[in-house]
Amino acid sequence: MSLPREIAELWSAGTPIVYLVTGEEERGVAACREAARAFEATAAVWSAHRGLEPLAPSARDPLDLLDAVLQAPAPLLAVLLDFHLELQRSAVARKLRDLAPRLSAEGRCLAVVAPRLVLPDGLAHEAAVLRLPLPSDAELGTVLDAAAAHAGAAPDAAARHRAVGAALGLGEAQARRAFLRALRADPALGARGFAAVVQEKVRILARDLGLELVESAERPEDLGGLEGFKAWMAERALAFAPDARRFGLPAPRGVLLLGVQGCGKSLASKVAATQLGVPLVRLDLPRVLGAGEGAEENLARALEAAEVNAPMALWVDEIEKAFAGSGPGQGGDARAARLLGAFSTWLQERRRPVFVVATANDVTRLPPELLRRGRFDELFFVDLPDLEARKAILAVHLRRRGRDPERFDLQALAQLCADYSGAELEQVVVGGLHRAYALGRELETQDLRRVAQDLVPLYRTYEENIKALREWARGRARTAGREGAVVELFRRAGG
Repeated sequence: MSLPREIAELWSAGTPIVYLVTGEEERGVAACREAARAFEATAAVWSAHRGLEPLAPSARDPLDLLDAVLQAPAPLLAVLLDFHLELQRSAVARKLRDLAPRLSAEGRCLAVVAPRLVLPDGLAHEAAVLRLPLPSDAELGTVLDAAAAHAGAAPDAAARHRAVGAALGLGEAQARRAFLRALRADPALGARGFAAVVQEKVRILARDLGLELVESAERPEDLGGLEGFKAWMAERALAFAPDARRFGLPAPRGVLLLGVQGCGKSLASKVAATQLGVPLVRLDLPRVLGAGEGAEENLARALEAAEVNAPMALWVDEIEKAFAGSGPGQGGDARAARLLGAFSTWLQERRRPVFVVATANDVTRLPPELLRRGRFDELFFVDLPDLEARKAILAVHLRRRGRDPERFDLQALAQLCADYSGAELEQVVVGGLHRAYALGRELETQDLRRVAQDLVPLYRTYEENIKALREWARGRARTAGREGAVVELFRRAGG
């Protein structure tokens, strides 16, 4: 159902207040005007600066506005801008509660158009809350055509299609600016113009919604170890293809990677996107949720933008930090609980192919709602690498720095580096290169051994925490490494 039709139906059903949450005020007002036309009714727009135009320009005070609405001929749709600020005044909220039955009976409706939802408790049951969806590709096409006409350009159909696709996830005004910038750079919207739209979109989504495009070309062979995870991802990648829908397979929903810090969870997230063949977008949840009263709206907009740009992989790093205090015994933060509920519902009910890769280090802070089946397809435990994985990780970092792993005794070195994380193994290679360079010669195994002997791994400091993490994961999560690797680690640790 279109938004104007939904507004019209709520109005005709006697809803006295329709609350339209959007940062695109111009589009919101246009939708309300269209709803009024369906009723052959009057639409008047109010702001504290201009009053109620065109009916009562002098009614700038919100209390005067409500009187003016009652005096105007019905049916009437009064579109109120920034009225969420006025609703925080007790006198305004009280008067509106008193007038709601009369508004409903006389065919008058107030449409609040605001960037965030602020409703006093007493008005919540009187209002219907709607969110203005992001522009469709057809709407963006209209915006592009207008921008092209303004710029005196005429891109061909193929260029137009590419540019519209690149702008999905932007609001109308944002897309208009992106198109105009691109048309100035390249009137034909060729490679330069397309790149300009993408660049503007990446900038806007990162600034406004905490969605950051991650440029990554990591392949499975760049991820040492985690063979169980890579095999599982290869299987899920097949199910991500459009043909799988015809076969009856749903699109994979995502994976939650739990485990020891520095053991490759972030790199695994990048490899997952490569295996799926889709872009990787990082959602900065702490930034999105740290916006005070606007956090819920920011989260809704960010998740909507992710779905509009599907297929994609959405990377949520250290997810437990974003929802700290949302569960029982964690402080009872009602706002955090609402945000967790909204995010969990989206994980369960999203319709577009957005594959969520979430990582967590501290399972004690992880809300149990996120562990329920249906939120993610699988939970993987990422432990310290075993012997074979350590050899593979050392080989990856040596190759990355232009060295042939066959020239080094990786078996002995991997045995020396028991209980080292992937990040620490990388530092063994980097430290060895520093040592060899300082001595004025090529890297040798002895350089790597010397650095490995001097390095104090995280395990030495947090041994009890890591053992507790392993104990928690047993029976709750699959191992991301080789089958049997966790058993081997338990045996070696005396678990």
